[in-house]
Amino acid sequence: MPAGPSRTRLPSWEELATALRGALLVPGDPDYETHRHVWNGAIDRRPLAIARCVDAEDVAATVKFAAREHLPMTARGGGHNVAGLAVRDDALMLDLGAMNRVEVDAQSRIARVEGGALWRDVDAATRPHGLATTGGFVSTTGVGGYTLGGGVGWLMRRCGLAIDNLLEAEAVLADGRSVTASETRHPDLFWGLRGGGGGLGVVTRFSFRLHEVDEVFAGVMFHSLDAAPGLLRAFRAFTPGAPDACTAMLVFTTAPPLPFLPPEVHGKRVVALAWCWSGEPSEGTRALAPLAEFGQPLGRHDGVMPYAAWQQMFDPGVPAGDHYYWTTSQFDAFDDALIEALVPRAAQPADPLCEVHVHHLGGAVARAEQDATAFSFRDAPLFINVIGHTGGAERFTAVRDWVHDTRAALAPHARAGMQPNFAGAAADLRLHAHDTGTHAKLAALRAHYDPDGLLAPVRDD
Repeated sequence: MPAGPSRTRLPSWEELATALRGALLVPGDPDYETHRHVWNGAIDRRPLAIARCVDAEDVAATVKFAAREHLPMTARGGGHNVAGLAVRDDALMLDLGAMNRVEVDAQSRIARVEGGALWRDVDAATRPHGLATTGGFVSTTGVGGYTLGGGVGWLMRRCGLAIDNLLEAEAVLADGRSVTASETRHPDLFWGLRGGGGGLGVVTRFSFRLHEVDEVFAGVMFHSLDAAPGLLRAFRAFTPGAPDACTAMLVFTTAPPLPFLPPEVHGKRVVALAWCWSGEPSEGTRALAPLAEFGQPLGRHDGVMPYAAWQQMFDPGVPAGDHYYWTTSQFDAFDDALIEALVPRAAQPADPLCEVHVHHLGGAVARAEQDATAFSFRDAPLFINVIGHTGGAERFTAVRDWVHDTRAALAPHARAGMQPNFAGAAADLRLHAHDTGTHAKLAALRAHYDPDGLLAPVRDD
């Protein structure tokens, strides 16, 4: 039976509602409009129904129902994916938001995290034990989608990507079966769940390895745009030999009205250096000196703080409901020609809220075996995220065009591919998120575990 608008009859929603412990929302229900929306306000889609699952049994019941009815499905954890993969027109959404419990086994250094949790939920549970694992650059990111896409973050160079710390995943497959995937059980599925971008099952629980991380030395300093080329060259010189405990990034942004910045800078375009040192704080001051002592900053704010506090530092800059579009380019080298292409475009965005983030990988990310997971590009030393952001829908087209134009300007200097978590459109995920061999292997896995493509993260129809 075909799925979507060509269906000849409506599913029996009453049957599914009766089977669920959680609520089932259909168009016209008071809460439907609230729960169909995701973090990115540019996404405006209408699922056939929303199953607000409260446990793995609810997930299994919903998936079995959808499989029998030949309904395409999406899974919503945090709903933070910029391309809006959590929601699709004429599909059944499994909303895991109520499944946000986190259990910490401090002795074994393992966190067991339900599929609807946010990273701030994980940080809050692990912090009392002086433990942490790699989470998103903002704490409102959902654990599920972030992990399935690889998982870069402030701790990645010391602790690895989120997928490098994933010990096992409990998932409901497209036929409703529940399995646990690990290195020893369903290892093919476990490989694909780590960086494949989703579509192999609905993960109801993740088990992560934890590391000793309590307080970090972290901060941000702002420079004028005139300093950007020199700061980028300093970043280029520093990052190849950076200690694993250091993750840094450069951010082209509009200066916010922070108390440590001169009032005349507020609202002006600037470049910021942000860093997180997860080793001994006194060693961080010395190690970061080549970057932290560059030039004459407009202002700085740094110090020793709980890792969980640093994780939330950038949350106010990415409010839910604004319009977002972004993309990623990856690089083997950061030569002067790339700097010359980047700076003028980063300096003149289509909206003051737009940003450009310059990241480095390396460390534990690069030391893992390239084919150990479905994350294709861990060997790329550098990547740049072009972040389109506007508070007004009327500016969204211009913002998206600026993102495309900036990526095109960087393309002659870039290597192929982009990270799944930073694919701004569904087509990017399908075409650019994996190398050829990984793409073929993932296609074979999806054909095996979901032959009808009900959970496919990207559909061609």
